[in-house]
Amino acid sequence: MKLVISSDSISKNSTETVLLPIFEGFELPECMRRTASLEKLLERVGQSGFKACCGKTLRVLENTRQTLLIGLGKAEDYDEDAFIKASCAAFKAAGDAELALNVEDWAVENRSAEWTILHLAIAALTVKEPTKEPIESKDNACCVMHTRLAAQDAMSALELGQAIGNAINRAKYLGNLAPNICTPQYLAKEAQKLRKLKNVTVKIHDEKALQKLGAGGILAVSRGAANPARLIELHYKGADKSVSPICLVGKGITFDAGGLCLKPGRRMNEMKYDMAGAAAVLSVFETAAAMRLPLNLTVIVAASENMPDGNAYRPADVITTLSGDTVEITNTDAEGRLLLADALTYTAHFEPACVIDVATLTGAVQVALGDYHHGLFANDPILRQTLEEAADVSQDALWALPFDTPYYRSMLKSNVADTQNTGPAGLGGASVAATFLARFADCDTPWAHLDVAATAWKSGQQPLSTGRPVALLLAWLHQQSVEQTL
Repeated sequence: MKLVISSDSISKNSTETVLLPIFEGFELPECMRRTASLEKLLERVGQSGFKACCGKTLRVLENTRQTLLIGLGKAEDYDEDAFIKASCAAFKAAGDAELALNVEDWAVENRSAEWTILHLAIAALTVKEPTKEPIESKDNACCVMHTRLAAQDAMSALELGQAIGNAINRAKYLGNLAPNICTPQYLAKEAQKLRKLKNVTVKIHDEKALQKLGAGGILAVSRGAANPARLIELHYKGADKSVSPICLVGKGITFDAGGLCLKPGRRMNEMKYDMAGAAAVLSVFETAAAMRLPLNLTVIVAASENMPDGNAYRPADVITTLSGDTVEITNTDAEGRLLLADALTYTAHFEPACVIDVATLTGAVQVALGDYHHGLFANDPILRQTLEEAADVSQDALWALPFDTPYYRSMLKSNVADTQNTGPAGLGGASVAATFLARFADCDTPWAHLDVAATAWKSGQQPLSTGRPVALLLAWLHQQSVEQTL
């Protein structure tokens, strides 16, 4: 969908369909001016029985023009969640029609017009689900956003919203791919395509290179798989070479059968989404480079399958990671943390300003938080605060959880190795997993771990990738780039 900013009055727009948000009881947003024609329209709508519940829509034809009414729910309950629900419903109901809307009609209390434009753009671009093919950003549909905001500020918000929306779509598409297509080699080839972007370099480590590095965690997980592992390394130089890079790390298990600790078959079809962390950081990297953000960015993706065969790693095995630490395997279905252990160790080569890893790591995070918040584990209060601020702007929610205390470290003690890869069943699984990762993160470098196992896809008869936490990461990177230029 093409998105356009206009400072003209919407009354001058001859667009096919106008979006008109209203509250229950036909109460109008404060900025919306009552006119005789609007009163006549609302009278007709009242006769139809339309209640304006949040997310409900009604199409009304007037001569050659349509008005698409969108329910916002009760005025006193209207908040960010109601806005996002209603705006998504509006663009879904509109289909491929040419649209016009007043930005100020959608205003949420204590949120700026820039914020409203940002999220209208994200909603418009992500309403279609990229299940069988990528979403084409260049189509015939168009939405004109009329606003009183200064043109430059409006365009800046729109451009960021478009960038986030398109990046979410790319991450969704990768996540929705079948696992026989989206293999570790496929992810590596997709990464190689990014060489075409300015100031981008790509390096792919195959299993021979991983053996030379000593990446025992990645290699142990991939031993039972027919498709070999890859370590993907991408660099974008948008700032002076003296500026330390921000490093993003993604877990890329392209199919997780659980290894010899085989998962139940009921939802194993959803285990193609275990590479959602990789999809997110690859999409974020591509977008940041395309936007030419004034910062240096490194992305590391550890990609593998976790499959059972005669060569697969076993419970009770002891492996040696890239750091040199040994790990006793207590559960082969806790494989993602082994990949991340090597990937986090590898990031130290680049002396990063900070490291953020993204992983569908534990089912326990859903028990703790449900499927709305990402689990956040951070060793630095400033990094934690800036991520929370970006989550508020992007409405990509997270919640900080405890980890790496003597209590959690005690759960990982091993008699035969430096540590074991899981703790006691049913006790703080997400926090224990983050504690394991903390062992391999440089304690002098700000580091955050995002456990997105409950938020990266929607379960059900027809599961779908959500593209999260792309919006959070891009909002955070944009925030960092602004601060670096001040």
